[in-house]
Amino acid sequence: MRQLLINGEVFQARELIQGVHIYFLIALLSLASLLVILSIVKSKFTGQVLAANIFILLLGFLFLSWYHYKIFMGVELVDPLNRVVMGRLRAPLWIENEKLYFWAIFLGLFSYAVYRRYKEGLFSRWLNIAFSAFIFLTMLSSSPFSSPLPGLFKEILNYQAAMGSGDVNIQVQNFQSFYGRVEYYYNSAYMWIHPPLLFISYAALIVSFLASVFMLIKREELYDRIAYSYAKLGYLILTLGMLVSYPWALTAWANEPWWWSPKINMSIIMWMFYTAYLHSRLHLHRRGMWNATAVLGMLCFLTLVLTYITTYVIPGVHSYG
Repeated sequence: MRQLLINGEVFQARELIQGVHIYFLIALLSLASLLVILSIVKSKFTGQVLAANIFILLLGFLFLSWYHYKIFMGVELVDPLNRVVMGRLRAPLWIENEKLYFWAIFLGLFSYAVYRRYKEGLFSRWLNIAFSAFIFLTMLSSSPFSSPLPGLFKEILNYQAAMGSGDVNIQVQNFQSFYGRVEYYYNSAYMWIHPPLLFISYAALIVSFLASVFMLIKREELYDRIAYSYAKLGYLILTLGMLVSYPWALTAWANEPWWWSPKINMSIIMWMFYTAYLHSRLHLHRRGMWNATAVLGMLCFLTLVLTYITTYVIPGVHSYG
């Protein structure tokens, strides 16, 4: 009798990921701390340490990608009625506790781009500090290595237990439930497009936020250009990410009032704020618009934070609250 198969390599891969957790934790926190120190003292080695941070993050991402590959190869979805293999699990690389990690990678890449362009500039140093703080936040609150994909792994184990129960009714019920979730969530093409676009845009918008703060305090044109450049980049990617999710929402939540989900409404509010910011900048030469644009740039980021938090604290079809 064929069942949902989980071969031993999936468990071995998970144990290996958990085993390297402490090494990635020490390496990333040490490098992040060193980056803060070197940025403050204006060391000539700041760029090398920043690059080392990004390298370790990318190395960790390769490890996580390998774990996803093991899940793909090691887990089969088998119909309990006819024993036909219905498919495999293609879990995206930015779900559960991998979200902040993926976000951190692009924040690092944008920080390095700013460093390369402005070298030892004050803004670059503070962006490095912000990037280091984000690494601390990620590794201490949501490390993907300490417990790799806990929700998905629990679903797999629960389904495996159902398939091994010997009760056909339980097998069919669990198969239909899990198979539907795999098809409409984990294996959905939109899950491979929509979330990464949002996280990349969020990383760009962090840079824009920090530049808006500098714009208000320093009142120099340089910071306005940085804030605008990264706001424009983040806005375009954000807009694309929101647009491609629309057909998916129609299919996945066909019978649910998804349009009124707090997360979706907050996302639209955030998008409108950034639209207002980009329009505000067109009138920057007018009296009072310099401060207004800088403050608006900071408020935009506040809506981004609230949008992200809404997912976890307010109930809705697009939330975990």
